[in-house]
Amino acid sequence: MSKTKKIVTVRFFSVDASDAFFDNFSANFLLSNESSANTRIVTIRNTKNFIKAADKSTNQYFITVVRERNSWQAKAMRDGNISGLAINQGIIGDPYYFCVIPEQKVVLGFTTGPIGSLKTVASIALEQFKTLRTDKVTLSLIPKEKEFSKLLELPEYNSLHFKINSSSLVDVADDAPTLIKNLSSAPYIEHNVQLALDLECSDEPDSIVTKDNIIEIVNYLSDNESCTVLKVKGKNEDGQNINLDFGNAFINYRSELSTRNKYIDESTAIKVLSSAWSENPLTY
Repeated sequence: MSKTKKIVTVRFFSVDASDAFFDNFSANFLLSNESSANTRIVTIRNTKNFIKAADKSTNQYFITVVRERNSWQAKAMRDGNISGLAINQGIIGDPYYFCVIPEQKVVLGFTTGPIGSLKTVASIALEQFKTLRTDKVTLSLIPKEKEFSKLLELPEYNSLHFKINSSSLVDVADDAPTLIKNLSSAPYIEHNVQLALDLECSDEPDSIVTKDNIIEIVNYLSDNESCTVLKVKGKNEDGQNINLDFGNAFINYRSELSTRNKYIDESTAIKVLSSAWSENPLTY
């Protein structure tokens, strides 16, 4: 079997949680990793998530997740038989790989599945290693430059412009912005076409892009590899026009892999995550 090339992009997230979460994370992880049952399956919004405490290296903790994909409903065989998928022996879905660095309150992760669900899956995984049920775990992408804060400081937004491939809108996350969900369900958008949208920003009730949701939309789109253009126009406190470009605003690590498998295996994923951290040893 010939090798195929896969390009993966590792995303960097800061983790906002109580001190108790980080203090107890190592012990909770090791308890899961060293036990005979180092895996668990949790169901969130009717979607199964297989979570495994995979490995530990110094201050790095590696987690593997397989998230169920409901889009696969049947299988067709060469002999002409069509049948449903038997999933009683496991979960059919997409692999997600994470590396947690509790000392820096950072988690790295990547997937070859829907990129828009990466943060959601990371949150679900981390939730399994907390001691207090009431403890909240929140993730945020780590920006490359402090200039990203200018988006939060702008008193007035005029427009949002972005280009994205429609194929990345096929399977969006449950927590995706309303604009993205509407594009995903739009029957008139063909598969694998380049979409270019220039939307005015307004606080009118029927506005597609408002001051309240523009930050949410930018955060979501900037995490999408197929979003090649992402710009916001607005005005500063002096009334001057400001153009902000967020096409590549967050820290990431790209790697090209050659593999004979249709998916990236766990040992390869751990090497990729370790390389990503060694090249970006953040103190966050």
